[in-house]
Amino acid sequence: MFKNNNENHVVNERITYVDQLRTLSIIWLILINVAFTFRFQNSATLEEYVLFTSFAFGVPVFLMLLGLLMLERDYTDIKNFLKTDFIRILIPFLIWNTVMAIIATINNNGFILTTATLYQFYLNFMKQHWYAWMLLGIYLSLPILSEFIRSWKLKGAAYYLILGVIASIIYQALAYYNTPSYFNLTFFIGPLIYVFAGYYFENKEIKLSHNKIVTIGFIIFLLTSIIIIYNAVVINHYTFTILLHHYNFFTHSYLDVSLIVVLQAIGLFLVFKYINMNVTGLLIPIKHVLENRWIMKFTTSISRSCYGIYLTHQSLIIILTTLISPYSINEAYGTIILTIIILLTSWFIILLLKKVGVPTKYIGYD
Repeated sequence: MFKNNNENHVVNERITYVDQLRTLSIIWLILINVAFTFRFQNSATLEEYVLFTSFAFGVPVFLMLLGLLMLERDYTDIKNFLKTDFIRILIPFLIWNTVMAIIATINNNGFILTTATLYQFYLNFMKQHWYAWMLLGIYLSLPILSEFIRSWKLKGAAYYLILGVIASIIYQALAYYNTPSYFNLTFFIGPLIYVFAGYYFENKEIKLSHNKIVTIGFIIFLLTSIIIIYNAVVINHYTFTILLHHYNFFTHSYLDVSLIVVLQAIGLFLVFKYINMNVTGLLIPIKHVLENRWIMKFTTSISRSCYGIYLTHQSLIIILTTLISPYSINEAYGTIILTIIILLTSWFIILLLKKVGVPTKYIGYD
């Protein structure tokens, strides 16, 4: 992803911390899906539930990065926008979602072509990759949102975020007390809360040293993660939580829009953005590690392949479930090993297709 910026966290026109965050987010997203698929003891265990509920920051961070990269662009030529930006999201989704639906249908129904099989294919196509379905809607709204931001700048983003925080608190209360209501501020607690947050914290000047911002961001991330784990596992024994994750019937989405998770994503965002700037002291060795030539090559390549990796990794998980029994996986390290295998395989598939000449707009490589 590219953006004109003179700060030192931009290398060869790529935004270093964007590549790092995209890499971290896709790795953790795969880890969560592996843990969720390969259930141990025929039910959610502590490890799986902590992964699934406590570090589901992947999609929120992706949306924040979308906000900082895309929200302020000029989309007055809507026809060109649809032919370039939107089509690069749509075509890979249609291709890989079809592949996944075929694999899932064959896995459940075999190779027999019947009306029931076709209906199962339709269901598999429509119900997979909920993030990609959501992303298509966000992209279609960008020309409208851009006009708002280009007119109101940070004030407009702050206004939206204030209403989003208020709405999130209200809906958490409604969910906790299981209270029906005609109250409707769902527009402010959908995915756009992260999109506007990404734009806001990319452009807002924070009058603190970069070291202090990194420290504050880390503390926010750490505290919110501890609160989520404690609430989900200790208090509720992973049966009920006031956080708006899993499928939420107020927002009709799997996206977690609870205030605590919004803060968690913002904290992580601040850490990576500012640790790539002019930090001092104990943060310098960490910055040097992130600036290692091989690590930067890895994060850049994963970041550029990120959309394709997301669209292919669930197909690989389905295939693995037919080859490996969930109960044969060691609970201590099996999830990590499978995550590494799936990440590397998905990455290899995208790079191989690119290498043999398949246009990148078809495979999810930017």
